Amino acid sequence: MKRFALMVPVLVLGAACNPADPLGLMNLSFRLENTTDFTVCGILLDSLESLGPAQVAEVLAMWAEGDVPVEMVLNIGVRNPNDGSPGTLLAAATIVDFPWKLYADASDSEDFDTTWVASGQLLDPFEVPGDTTVTILPLEVSFNAVAVLSVMDPLAFIDLALAVGGIDGDLRDDDHLGRLLLRTLPSIDTPFGEITYPDTLNVHLDWVGQEAE
Repeated sequence: MKRFALMVPVLVLGAACNPADPLGLMNLSFRLENTTDFTVCGILLDSLESLGPAQVAEVLAMWAEGDVPVEMVLNIGVRNPNDGSPGTLLAAATIVDFPWKLYADASDSEDFDTTWVASGQLLDPFEVPGDTTVTILPLEVSFNAVAVLSVMDPLAFIDLALAVGGIDGDLRDDDHLGRLLLRTLPSIDTPFGEITYPDTLNVHLDWVGQEAE
């Protein structure tokens, strides 16, 4: 029994290469999954490929008044590799802090134009099971398009909103969901205290994290 008790810490520490994170809980990785409930001026875009003339006129009128409210749920995929398979421990991870800044590609150029859109925080702790399946972390995003997308004209913004939140808004390519970028610095709760990722993550279409593939 004593021999077994002495081996446990060795196995635990050997399962992770970071001495500050012996359970490997910072091995979570993230990517953009899709958007839902995307509205512009109260118009739900989820099932739309384009806006009708009356809807375009409504957005243009509100743009002229300086108030184009946008709301959406941005779903972040989270993957936890700690599933108990060889080389890993079975361990759920709880995200306790997830400050984020959202950027949009507001330019037609080939390079991503990081136009700031909105910022926010995680309201409640979020647990990611240790089973390697993709868990969805929903972020509620709201902003005034006039204030933060002044680099675009109204029609260009409508095209961007439809690309990201319309009928093709769940397409994970550069022309659709790829026009968004989320930057975050997550903190994870562990039995040894709260630990924060050492570097800001640029969450886009591909998995990103400490050991993302």
